[in-house]
Amino acid sequence: MKRLVFLVAAVAIGAVLANKLLAENGYVAISFRGYLVEMSVPMLVLCVVLALAGLEAAQRIARWPREQRAARLERRRARAREDLSRGLLEMSAGRWSESELTLTRAARDAALPAVHYLAAARAADLQGAIERRDAWLGLAREAAADEPGPVLITVAEMNLKGGRIDAALEALEALEELGDLSPRALLLLARVCRQRGDFARLRELEPRLRSTRGITPAAVDEIMDNLYADMLRVATEKGGQGALAAVWDEATRAARRRPGVVVAYARGLARFGDPERAATVLRELLDSDWNEAAVLLYGELGGGDPLERLRIAEGWLRGRREDPPLLVTCARLCLNAELYGKARSYLEMSQALRPRAETAQLLAQLLEQLGEGDRAMALLKDGIALVTGRKPVLPPLKQRRFGAPRR
Repeated sequence: MKRLVFLVAAVAIGAVLANKLLAENGYVAISFRGYLVEMSVPMLVLCVVLALAGLEAAQRIARWPREQRAARLERRRARAREDLSRGLLEMSAGRWSESELTLTRAARDAALPAVHYLAAARAADLQGAIERRDAWLGLAREAAADEPGPVLITVAEMNLKGGRIDAALEALEALEELGDLSPRALLLLARVCRQRGDFARLRELEPRLRSTRGITPAAVDEIMDNLYADMLRVATEKGGQGALAAVWDEATRAARRRPGVVVAYARGLARFGDPERAATVLRELLDSDWNEAAVLLYGELGGGDPLERLRIAEGWLRGRREDPPLLVTCARLCLNAELYGKARSYLEMSQALRPRAETAQLLAQLLEQLGEGDRAMALLKDGIALVTGRKPVLPPLKQRRFGAPRR
């Protein structure tokens, strides 16, 4: 605007100077419908410039209301962006109630209100305010009607966290109907299927999990290993030896080499009276992939020849002399073979390397049967301290004669 004023002033001054200084200013005559307009050339230039200036001014006046509305909207959105940043910082600092208020007070003015409502739902969830959380999630879903994926994933996550498995499944199925199952949503669906015990659907998901970019093969392997381990546990608890064998035969070759799957299968075999087969599968696993749970279970198996199993375990021990779980397993096998002194040595060595409540309890039971009650009691106290994380402090009791007055 200033430039236009300066231009008009310059042209006006130029026209005046031209009229004064130039000997011949030129002549312009314009005839239109019986009207004749006569003027000099500098005056014509001045009129043209004034006309252009008037047109520019009219355009600016016409644009002014729209520009004012845009400026007010930008100020509101800037305030909303500031509230979003401050609210997220408050949430990170643990001030969840303040964060919820900050995030929502200017949410309607934000460019993406759903972001504010989702963050507010997270703050309400951290406070345990389920009703408010669901209300914010509802507003977020309305605000992001064209892109419901992030909202539905958040709904599923929060319901899954709160143990509302069916509600989480409903949100994920809504995403599936929309054809918007992202890698994160697929992983959540697999988790929901596992928690519901829907093993058939989880197995159907495997091809999609493996073909989806963003999900690593290691993550899919872990999901499927957990699936077969869960199926083996269910077959052990609710089925029979036939059901256990059927699940094992159905498992992939890779899954049958995973420690969790093998341990679950071995537990089932031991429960159904086949400890020898259980010992064999555990030994095959440990020869190729060392695993603590498998080692401990190998020592807990009953039946069979304990001396033969002890020989195998002590063979492993030659390469793992300071392996506490293996020492406990050797001790259990010594107890089964009635080698009590050797069992005691193994247990004491394991407890010295890595104190564990279970090891302390086992050693205490052995010492009690060997007539060392005081030492057994001390070990039990140490085991309780390991579980609770501290030793109780009891003030010394004062000895007094019966009937003596208290002081």
